[in-house]
Amino acid sequence: MRIEKLVLGIMNTNVYLIFFENEAWVIDPADDAQAIFNTANGYPITNVLLTHGHFDHCNAAYELQKRGAQIFMSKKDYQMIENGYDLAKFCNVDFNTFYPDKFIEEGVLNINGQDIQVISTPGHTAGSLSYIIDNNIFCGDTLFYMSVGRSDLPTGNKRQLIESIKKLYLLTEAPVYPGHGRMTSLSFEKENNPYVKI
Repeated sequence: MRIEKLVLGIMNTNVYLIFFENEAWVIDPADDAQAIFNTANGYPITNVLLTHGHFDHCNAAYELQKRGAQIFMSKKDYQMIENGYDLAKFCNVDFNTFYPDKFIEEGVLNINGQDIQVISTPGHTAGSLSYIIDNNIFCGDTLFYMSVGRSDLPTGNKRQLIESIKKLYLLTEAPVYPGHGRMTSLSFEKENNPYVKI
C-alpha cells in the first residue's frame, strides 16, 4: 500500500490517494477531480471514503462516482448535506450533488478483500468518521497537528469532539493523516496537543 497526498480547493484540504496493487482509493476528494485522476496516473479509482459531509471534503465525489468509483459515508452526514449544511453556499461554491453507494457506520468494512476499521468520531459533524487502513488513521477534521476540529458548525458538538479524540488516543500508536495541515501521530498528540489531554 502507498499513500499520496494532494492539497486542493479553497480550504487547502488534504486529499489522500491510497494505492493498492491494481486500484486506487480516495479519502475526501476536495474539488478537483482532474488533479486526482492525474495523480492516480492510470490506476482505476474504485472507492471513495468520506470522513464527513462538508463541501471541501467531498465536492469532487460526484465526478469520481460518475467515472466508476463507489462512495462510502455516514448516513448522518448525508442527511446534513440534504439539509444544506455542506457549507458550500457560505463560501460561494457550487455544490456537486451526489448520492452515496453505501452508508457505513462504526465497525469493520471489507472492500475488495481489504479490511478497514471504521470509527465513529462525531464532534466536528454528527456523522464524522475516521478510518484505519493498514495502521494508518485518516481522521478528517477531528484531530490535527497540535489542534482539533471546529465544533461550532452545524451538527458540531464540543463535548462529542473531545470524547472522539480521546477515543482515538486509546488506539495503538499510528500515523495520523488529518483533513488539513501536516500529518502527525497519536503518541505526539497525546503528549503535546494543548486541547485534549488523556
